[in-house]
Parts: sequence; structure tokens; C-alpha cells
Amino acid sequence: MKVIPVLFSALAVALLFSACNQKAKNAKAYHDNLLHSVQVVIDSSLEYGDAVQSHEKSRIMKAQQQYSSLVDRTIAKINDAGNFDGDTLLKHYSLELLGFYRTTLDNDFTPFVKTLSDSAFTDQQAFMADSLYSHLTMTENNYWERFDWAEKKFSKQYELGKLEK
Repeated sequence: MKVIPVLFSALAVALLFSACNQKAKNAKAYHDNLLHSVQVVIDSSLEYGDAVQSHEKSRIMKAQQQYSSLVDRTIAKINDAGNFDGDTLLKHYSLELLGFYRTTLDNDFTPFVKTLSDSAFTDQQAFMADSLYSHLTMTENNYWERFDWAEKKFSKQYELGKLEK
């Protein structure tokens, strides 16, 4: 008779462990999806910067269109991912970083690109392009740090490091 309660207890513990392990696996999949998506945008900002610093109107316009489209697609992907089990931390900081890129493109770079009349940059336009990109790189650091903090906090909260061992 004592065997049945012990079996039920063992089964309950096994089910509880399995549920916790599944939640951690789901958290890891969510984390990796958001991290990978945002990382593509971060890495692509360097390519965009190369185009801006090339001082070639056609190259900047093409890069602007591609980068803007990437940012928009990634924002949509993050929004579609939703939150994780009511936890909005990683989504919030992902969207904050992406929103920074979106706003910077809309408010700084798009108006500048519209002022370019031909393919050859004047010295003033070259200075302006370099200044805009310099401002982007200096400002994005704050957003990167906040996103990095959220990513680490999410990883720690759901003990994602234990899944990799």
C-alpha cells in the first residue's frame, strides 16, 4: 500500500521537473529568436554606416531602403513574437533598440538623403553624412547596453545557461 503514494509522488515530481524544463526550453527558443533578429539589425548598421561614409548618393539611397526595410520587418517579427509567458522585458528592450534605429532613419537620415541633388557630395554634405553617422554610433551604444542588460536578465531569470550545459 505504501508503494502507490510513493509512485504518485515520484510521478508528480517527474511531471513538475518536465514542466519546468519545458518552460526553460521555451524561454530559450523565445530568447534566441529575439536575440538573433535584433543582432541582424545591429550587424547591418555597420554596412549601412559604410554606405553613408562612402559619400555616394546612390549607395546611400540603396542602403537606406534596405536597412529601413530590415528594421521594419524586424519590428514586426518582434511584435509577432509577443511576450514570454507575460514577461515583456526582452520584447520591450528589443523594440526600444529597433525604435531607435527607426526614429534615427526617419528623423535624421531620410531628410538628409532628400537634400542630396546629385551623386557627388559637397564637402558640407560629406561632413553632414559623417556627423549623422557618428551621432548614430555614439547614441546607439546606450540602447545596445540596455538591450544587453535585458537579454542577460532574461537569461538569468529563466536559467538559460543551465540548458547549455
